[in-house]
Amino acid sequence: MALPLQELISPPQEDNPTAQETSLPHDEISLPHREETSLSKEEASPPEEETLSRQHRAPIHAPIVRVAAKALVEKNIPIVEYGEQIQWRYGDPVVLLRVEWAVPDELLSLASEILSGQGFPSVPLPTGVAYNGEWYRGCIIHRLGERCPVYLYPLSFVGLELQDTCEVTSTFDHTLKILTPKPSKYMVSLLRHLLNHPLDESFTLRVKDDLLSFMCFYILREKPLNTKDGECDDDENEEDYQNRVGEAVREMETWDWGPGEKDYLRISESILRDCRTMDQLTSC
Repeated sequence: MALPLQELISPPQEDNPTAQETSLPHDEISLPHREETSLSKEEASPPEEETLSRQHRAPIHAPIVRVAAKALVEKNIPIVEYGEQIQWRYGDPVVLLRVEWAVPDELLSLASEILSGQGFPSVPLPTGVAYNGEWYRGCIIHRLGERCPVYLYPLSFVGLELQDTCEVTSTFDHTLKILTPKPSKYMVSLLRHLLNHPLDESFTLRVKDDLLSFMCFYILREKPLNTKDGECDDDENEEDYQNRVGEAVREMETWDWGPGEKDYLRISESILRDCRTMDQLTSC
């Protein structure tokens, strides 16, 4: 029997943090209410918070993040949101604890200098953390406040190019335009990460979580279990689940796949039908 994606969605488990890592705790950031949207075609932009009525908006409790984002945008640094921001935008009810941005490789040093010039110093990278270890080593970390770091990645590190993105309203500032990956390009970048790394490499742990979140909440439009009312399992049967996967795959076929990317559609379908296949996905 295939294993549905929802059964594997769980918070990441990290090793005990070192003293250095505990110096970088995160602020909790509350964001506006999302409207329910149907699975859009590839050319459609991701859901925009600016389309929501004002009465559905909740206060944003991270003004310091808005200051940092605005400083980069005003210096013409393209910001591509990453990690939990993408998950939230595509329907995952994640709490945004981690601010991650990717910028063009050639502008990474300049972006870091701009943040430092705004009074947001760079800090040493955490060590000894298995789950995010390689991701830490691929970025520059700046402290925006006592409890709010931001992680800057070169765009190539996350497997994206500017042409793979589209303009959206920032989750931290509804007056600010930033970039987010197009759905198919984001999924292809995650699949390439898995294919290009050995099965037992810690780098892929976070990639698998990101891919499961995207497939579960954006492609399949899953809804979180209502655990407050005692709901602990999804009662959908195998036949209904596979029928729903078939509908999702037919929708994905309408996406604007680039040259040579159709193979990723086949890989995606195999993971959707049985997510255990993801654990064997590598070309190394």
